[in-house]
Amino acid sequence: MAATIQFKPQKKNSWVTGYQLEQLLTEVKDRIYTNKKALIIVIQSRANAPINTLIRLINVVNQLDEKGVKVTLDFSGKTNKLLGYCETMGFFDCLAEGIKFKSPNGINKAGRVKKSGNSYISINKISGSVHDKSLPKKLAEKITAKISNVTEEQRSELYIQFFSLFSELTRNVCEHSKTELNGLAALQIYKNRAEIVVCDSGIGLLESLKPSLTSHNEEYSSYSDVELILEMLTKGISSKEGDQGGNGLCTCFHHAKLTNSDMHIRLGDTYYHFFKVAEKPNLVDSLKISEGLLELTGTFISFAIPFNN
Repeated sequence: MAATIQFKPQKKNSWVTGYQLEQLLTEVKDRIYTNKKALIIVIQSRANAPINTLIRLINVVNQLDEKGVKVTLDFSGKTNKLLGYCETMGFFDCLAEGIKFKSPNGINKAGRVKKSGNSYISINKISGSVHDKSLPKKLAEKITAKISNVTEEQRSELYIQFFSLFSELTRNVCEHSKTELNGLAALQIYKNRAEIVVCDSGIGLLESLKPSLTSHNEEYSSYSDVELILEMLTKGISSKEGDQGGNGLCTCFHHAKLTNSDMHIRLGDTYYHFFKVAEKPNLVDSLKISEGLLELTGTFISFAIPFNN
């Protein structure tokens, strides 16, 4: 019998958060690969979810499909709240061909960018071999244009920050993922905040770094995973030697601190959550860790950026 999860919020009229999705997957992780190697995700008619959760869902089911797991997304109910949202943002275009869908009214896979009121949604595929240099510019322009109550000089400074952030994250996918599966870069903008997600299904940033621990980063060879991540964020230790670059995570953390953002990093079976990083002199004080999750490959990084800080 296929493993099954019910994609619905824990509380009425709330959203399914990324952490709640992780909990649902953790509950069935031992059953996914047994018997039929199948997973059914029943998306309840009144369920809703932010971009962070939906990108995580795409990332998970694509990886499971590559591992031979038969995945079905079952959008229940004649009027499914999340189905139309997924159709609008181009969700289905990002899924592997082996993923199956179920819906009483069928599914329109033709996505289109949503631009209405103060909301903007965009999902973009990232090649693991070719760096699209136009994508960081497009996303940086979009997010800075939506920020109100700033001078043009401040807007220009913010553009540079976000351009650098998107450039580092998308280039890392291209340089380090080492997989044929596409990565994803997603942006959702609200009136007073933005959500940014960039992920891939490659070897992961820690596995990319660890070979250097026997060479130019030997002084960090005894560090735990969490200690390595803290050093990568604050000191910029890199898999590349000398001034060859590779300290993009440190650059991203710098921008997160400037905007007092929440920053989340998902690796292996662990989620590292950094909350309001500008308010904590010691980075470790902003950190919460979720362990024992469904084992996944690659790196998943997201930011929750307030526009009033």
